[in-house]
This record gives sequence, structure tokens and C-alpha cells, in this order.
Amino acid sequence: MSFKKARQYFKFCPVCAGRLLLKKHGPVFHLTCRSCDFIFYQNSKPTASAFIVNQKNQILLVKRAVEPMKGYWDAPGGFLEDGEDPIKGLRREMKEELGVQLADIQFFGIYLDVYNERYAINTLNIIYLAKILKGKLQPMDDISEAKWFSASQIPWSKLGFPWLYQALRDWQKHK
Repeated sequence: MSFKKARQYFKFCPVCAGRLLLKKHGPVFHLTCRSCDFIFYQNSKPTASAFIVNQKNQILLVKRAVEPMKGYWDAPGGFLEDGEDPIKGLRREMKEELGVQLADIQFFGIYLDVYNERYAINTLNIIYLAKILKGKLQPMDDISEAKWFSASQIPWSKLGFPWLYQALRDWQKHK
């Protein structure tokens, strides 16, 4: 995140409401409260998502029903809760978004991105390979559609986030 964006959106200390100033801490800069010295660490927000693959070696993508990137394709998943284990968060997201339980969950990779440019929300996207164990695939929560794609059918021009391009290219090499 750029320091200019951090100062633009985060101006007051969440502890004492004092003014946040950019201050050097070792080799890096952090927003620091002028009154109580609280350091406001702006870290990447972790997500857990799945590349769900069926017996035809097709991958499941979901169409976003909410901003940012409403109407664009994404991998099913979402933000982890504070302190939540990534696999537990993945299972929770699949139940909330698609009504399914997963099997054969395997770590695939981690990809960095920006979720919301306006508020400078950087993401640490943890992606897993998985299969559906049980449940009827039904878009819910913040998804308007779920669709299976072969490697040659991936809607590259309608993908929601830059991290997904690289992850899907890696998946194509992996399969």
C-alpha cells in the first residue's frame, strides 16, 4: 500500500483518536499515533479460495454479485475471519457461497493483489485445489452464478482480479 493512500484514508488512532502520522520504524514507515505511539500496521488481508475441479477436469468459477468487480468471474472463496484457520475458512466460505462440502483439499499457491483500490486493501490470496464431496451446487451469498469451464474456455477478459489470471495460468500448467 502506498503511504499516500494510508494517510488519505486512515487519519485517527483507533485507541485514543489522536492524529496518525507517518513515522519511520527501522527500515519501514508506519502510521503512528502522535499522542499514544500506537502503530497502525496495515497488513494484507488473508483470503481462502478454491479451484474446484470436476471429473472432466473443468474448473468452477463464480460470478460476483457484489462490488468490487460485480459481474466478473472469480474463484469461490472469501476473506478469513480474524484468527481463522485457512482450511476452516475455506470450508465455511464454500458452505456460505455454494452450499457444498469439499474433499481432497490441497494447497495450490499464494497470490498477492489489491481488493479495493479506494481503501488500499491488499490481499494475500491462499488458493487450494479441491473437489466437491457433497451438496447441491447452488450460488448463494454474494454469487450470482457458478459455471464449469474447461482450460480453453476460461473467460480471461471477464476475470475480476489480477491475482486470478496468474493463478489460473499456473493451474493450466499444473493440470
